[in-house]
Amino acid sequence: MTVAEQTIISSLMAPVDIPDTDIATFFFDKLRTHSELADSTAPRPVFIDGSTDEQLTLVEIESLSTKLASGLYHAKGIRRGDVVAIMLPNSHLYLPIILSVLVLGASCTLANPAFTARELAFQLKDSCAKCIIAMAAFNGVVREAIEGLEEEVQVLFTDTPEPLKVSVEESCESIFDILTDLKPPVEPIDPSTTALIPYSSGTTGHPKGVILTHRNIIANILQAMAQMPLTNRGTTVAVLPMYHIYGLTFLCLIMPCRGLTTVTMHKFSMPEFLQLVERHQVEEALLVPPIVNMLAKMSNIDHDLSSLRSVLVGAAPLSKDTISVVEQRLPHMRVFQGYGLSETSPAISLNRYEDRVVESSGQLLPNIDAKVTSDSGDLKIGEIGELCFRGPNIMAGYLNNPEETQRSIDQDGFFHTGDIGYIDSHRHVYLTDRKKELIKFNGFQVAPAELEGVLLQHPLVRDCAVVGVFDQKRQTEVPRAFVVLNNNDSEDVGCIVEWANAQLAYYKHLRGGCVVVDAIPKSPSGKILRRVLKEKTQQS
Repeated sequence: MTVAEQTIISSLMAPVDIPDTDIATFFFDKLRTHSELADSTAPRPVFIDGSTDEQLTLVEIESLSTKLASGLYHAKGIRRGDVVAIMLPNSHLYLPIILSVLVLGASCTLANPAFTARELAFQLKDSCAKCIIAMAAFNGVVREAIEGLEEEVQVLFTDTPEPLKVSVEESCESIFDILTDLKPPVEPIDPSTTALIPYSSGTTGHPKGVILTHRNIIANILQAMAQMPLTNRGTTVAVLPMYHIYGLTFLCLIMPCRGLTTVTMHKFSMPEFLQLVERHQVEEALLVPPIVNMLAKMSNIDHDLSSLRSVLVGAAPLSKDTISVVEQRLPHMRVFQGYGLSETSPAISLNRYEDRVVESSGQLLPNIDAKVTSDSGDLKIGEIGELCFRGPNIMAGYLNNPEETQRSIDQDGFFHTGDIGYIDSHRHVYLTDRKKELIKFNGFQVAPAELEGVLLQHPLVRDCAVVGVFDQKRQTEVPRAFVVLNNNDSEDVGCIVEWANAQLAYYKHLRGGCVVVDAIPKSPSGKILRRVLKEKTQQS
C-alpha cells in the first residue's frame, strides 16, 4: 500500500447506488413511495405556505411543473442547455419552478432576493441567463440589472407588479400567464447535465458559479438519507433560504423524499418560527447557529414546542455549550450538526440520530473519500490540516473558470475546501479553522475583496481592507473594514459604512464597523496581511 493510499480516509457507511436518471424523475418516483403523499383521495401536502396556508400536493406539483415547462418552451423559447435565473424568497412555488426548468434540460441559477442590481447583473451576465423568474416586489432591481446587459433577459413574475409602478413598455407576464397543456419535446436527460448553478464567493472578490449536475444532487439526496430516518409523515419548517444550496437540497428535495411536509417561511422571524412550529406540530427543523443561540438565550418561550424533536445545524460549527443550554431548555429536542459546502451539493457529513457526537460535524456520508493535507503532504487520521473530499456529490467545476476549478480540484478528484480540521477513526469530521480568507456570516460566504472593491469607490477612501471578526451576540462572523481616509476625518466613517451597505446585499453589510488606520499592512508583493489586522482586532 502506498503512502497516498494510506492517507485516504473512506466513509465507513455502505455505499449507496445512484440511479442514472434526472432530478425530476427521481423526485416524483421517490414521493410516490410515500402513501400519505401519493394518496389520490386525501393526499397530504408536500408544501404549505406558512403565511397564506396555500398548499401543494404531489399531483399539483407535477401538474404545475409540467405546464410551466411547456410554457417556458413554447412561449419563452427555453431550450436544452439554457439558463434560467430564479430570484425568489422561500415559497411553496420554489420547487415546481425549479423542476419546470430542469425537465427541459435547462439549468437554474439561484439568485439571492437581497441582491442589489449590480450584484444581480453580474450573476445574470456570468451565467448567460436567458430568463429570470422573480417576485414582483423585485421588479425595480430586476429591470435595473438587465438594462445594461448585452443579451436580452426575459422576465417572468410569480405574481403581478402593481400597474402604477410599471411602465407601459415593460412586459409584466406572470408564470401563470404562460401555463399550457402543450407538450415540449421529451428527451432523456443525461445525469451529467448541469442542473443548478448556485454562486459561491471567491477570494478574488467575484462570486463563482458552482456547476452541480443532476447526478451530483441525486447522489447527495441519497447520501444524506442514509444518515436520516425514513418517515411517511411529519413536518419541517423552511427557515433556511431556498436559494442557498443547503436550503434547496434539504428543504425542497431531501425532506419531501423522506415523506415530510415543508412549511415555508418567506422571511425568518423568531415569533413566526415559534408560531409555525406550534401550529403545524413541526418535528424537524434545519437551522443555523445564530437561531439556535437565540433559542438558548430567550428569556421566555411562550409557545408549545414539544413536537420539535430534532434540529439539524449546518453552515458553521455550533459550540457544545450552546447545544447543552438549548437542550436543557427543550429537553425533548436534540441538536445534530452537519457539514457541507455549495461545491459538495452540499452535505459531506451528518451526525446520526442514534449515535451523535456533539462536538463533531458528523460522520462522512456514503461514497465519500477524504484526505487531510498540509504544506508538507497528506496527513493521517486525527492530524489537523486542510479538509479535502472526493465523491459523486462533488461539483463538476466552476462556471467559466477553469483556472479556479483546477486549483480547487486536484488530479485525484479531491476538492480542497479551504477548511481546517481533522477526521477521527470513526470518520467523524471536526472543524477547527478556515484556510480561506472568506468571511462566513450566518452560513453565507462573504469575500473581503468584493467589499474592498466597493469601499474603494468612495471618494473619501484611499485604501482599505476587510476582515471577519466574531460577533458574540450574533454568534457568527461579521465583516469589519479598516480604511485609510483621504482627509483623516474619522467622523466620516459612519457615512462611508452607510454608503457601502447600500451597494451590498444585507449579509455583506459591515456589521463589524469601520476602523480608521494610517496604513493597510501589506507584504512586499502588495498582498494585504489580514492576519495582522485580525491580531489588531483581538488586542483592542
